[in-house]
Amino acid sequence: MFTYIIGHSQLLLRGSQDDEQGLTTTLEVLFKNVSALSVRECYPSLTIRDASGEEEAELREAVPGPWYDARAFVLGERLLGGFVVAGAVCWGESSAPETYSSFLVPEYALPRLDPGRPRSSEPQTIHTPYPRRR
Repeated sequence: MFTYIIGHSQLLLRGSQDDEQGLTTTLEVLFKNVSALSVRECYPSLTIRDASGEEEAELREAVPGPWYDARAFVLGERLLGGFVVAGAVCWGESSAPETYSSFLVPEYALPRLDPGRPRSSEPQTIHTPYPRRR
């Protein structure tokens, strides 16, 4: 369901549309100021959550150096599913065809799945920031 593109200390996860399964929108998750990560090639479904205190302690031991304001995010149920250490995360959802460029990071040149397909007008995109830890 997800692909990823890494650049400029950013990680972009992008979901696929599947009309047969009722997934008619494209979901993007953008991690900014990424200092460490471990991701799989593909996630059939994905849950992103803050690392528990124990998981964060394990990651701080494995990822030395200053974290400053970075947070640890777990991809899935356990650290083995993957993790991202980043300063911020946000997500957005759009009904734009998945052949469109990223709507969270438009400067990324994403590969077009079907470049000959006619484009529809640009739909409204919803952007939601992840709440900061206090």
